[in-house]
Amino acid sequence: MAAKPKKSKADKPVNAAKAAELKRFALAEAACQAVMQVFAVMEKSDALAEHETARQYAQKAGVFYRKIRNGKILSPADFNLAVELCAAGRRALQALDAKLEFAGWPQAEALLDAERQSRAVLREYRALIAPPTRSA
Repeated sequence: MAAKPKKSKADKPVNAAKAAELKRFALAEAACQAVMQVFAVMEKSDALAEHETARQYAQKAGVFYRKIRNGKILSPADFNLAVELCAAGRRALQALDAKLEFAGWPQAEALLDAERQSRAVLREYRALIAPPTRSA
């Protein structure tokens, strides 16, 4: 009688909840990278010097980014840090332009992209914490 070959973890299908979690983590990781990249460019060009509130929120986002291991979203705790980073990033962006249009800014496209990605992460978070709806 031949022994059955052992199944590896790679052979097991990834369930839907885990797939959704991995997608959420990838979304958050991309948003964190976009936010931190745009703030790094702005910091280098001294664009935040005249916007104290925006600079403070950008620094707060940086604190959350440093808490995330190597910038990788690997766990729900990392995702929570990414949510905080995105919230601080959006506040910084709103301090730069309340309408979030960034007309006249040299890095307008990058600012808009960072805002869109941050908003998507915050939307995902709100969907996660929303109480389940009852169906009648």
